This record gives sequence, structure tokens and C-alpha cells, in this order.
Amino acid sequence: MNMRIILKFAVAFALVLQLGFTTGCNNSPLSMPEGLFGGKQSGQQPQADPRLQNSTEASFFSRSGFEACIGGAFVGAVICQASNASDKNDCMLKAAFVGCGVAMGANYYYDYRRAQYASQEQLLDAMIADVQEDNRKLQSLNNTAKTVLAENKKQLAKIKSDIAQNKVDTAEASRTLQEVDANAKYLKTTLADLKKREQEWREVAAKETGGGARLDALNSEINRMQQQIAVLESDIDALYGQRSAIQLG
Repeated sequence: MNMRIILKFAVAFALVLQLGFTTGCNNSPLSMPEGLFGGKQSGQQPQADPRLQNSTEASFFSRSGFEACIGGAFVGAVICQASNASDKNDCMLKAAFVGCGVAMGANYYYDYRRAQYASQEQLLDAMIADVQEDNRKLQSLNNTAKTVLAENKKQLAKIKSDIAQNKVDTAEASRTLQEVDANAKYLKTTLADLKKREQEWREVAAKETGGGARLDALNSEINRMQQQIAVLESDIDALYGQRSAIQLG
């Protein structure tokens, strides 16, 4: 596929997404109803734990991180067009790729990487390194999530115990539950984005044949990503199960 055509599509796609994210996020298929376990919550809604929201790794995989990536790609492309760069097309391709990688789509990512390297071995080595970096970030995200979720589980256990002993502070417990719900919602959305990212990587790997040991290594890294995603999903499901058992009033 002609790289110039891909570039034009990528820039147009970036603009559409940028506008869509800023005007219609609430209509996203990944949006979740207010109140994860039924009923609307009143007042200003708590945000997810800062350790999740402010984590570089967490935001990298989240919707907000993807929005920033797309927005940066579009702005970079515009800057390249207005600059004195000797090769504006190359400049725009790099601007769209940096910070986005496979998040820009399997076809775009693969075509860009293939154009960079003369041999299949070099191409596969670069892709392996990219998945390894994703896995590094995902491991850090999992570590942060485990810490936050472990604290949430302790909070839920205390609320359940207080309810059983008829000494629960309803107002305080309600605030805690809303905070737990916010964390669960944030991680659930991130989980959906992670699964999409894994699928993109599998589509990239499927484009390569005859790669031998290097292709095996690429698929092994993608499988490691799948395993890490499964661990995060298990942790989130465990929190959901504990949370759903608690009802106030």
C-alpha cells in the first residue's frame, strides 16, 4: 500500500478521533453506566485513584492516553507541513508514529515499520522490542493496580464487617464504595483498550511468515501480554465480586 495514501488516511483519522473524543466520549461503546452496581450516584462523582490516573503506564494504555497520542500525531503532522523539513512526508509519518505505535492500527504500524528496515530480521527485531516495551509498561500497570485493588478489597471487607455488626457509617461507606466503583470503571475501560492492543499485535504478527525463531519470539511476547491482561482481568473480576455483595440501606 502506498505510504502517502496511508499517511493521508492516518492524519484524517487522527482529526476525526480528536474531534470525537473531545465532543462525544460519553457515547463511546466503552462508556459504563453511572453506578457500576445499579442506581445513579448523586453529587460529584469521585475520580479513580491518582495512582492509576497519574501513572504514566496506566495512561499509556487508557482512552485518555490514546487520545493524547492521536492528538499529538495530528499536531505533529500539521507542524511538519508548515516546517522547512526536507521530506515532509517522512516527517509526518514519524510524527504520527512516535508515541502511538500499534495503537494507530495494525496496518499502519506494520507498513511504517516495514518501510524502515531492509530485512525481515531487522523488522522482526524492532517489533519484538516494541512489544517488550508494551509488556514492561503493562507489568508496571499491573503492579499499581494490584496495590490499589488490594486496598479496595480491605475497605470492602471492613464495610461488610461493619454492616454485619450493625455499626456501619452509611455516609462514609457510600463514599468509599463510590471510590471503589471509580477505580473499577477506570480499570475496566483500560482493560478493553488493552485487549484491543493485543489484537492489533496479533494482526501485525499474522502479516509475517517464515520468520523462524524471531517470529516465534514475537508471538511469545504477545502471549506474555495476553497473560498479563488475564491477570489484570482476574484482579478486576475479584473486586467486582466482592463489591457486588455489598448493598447499603
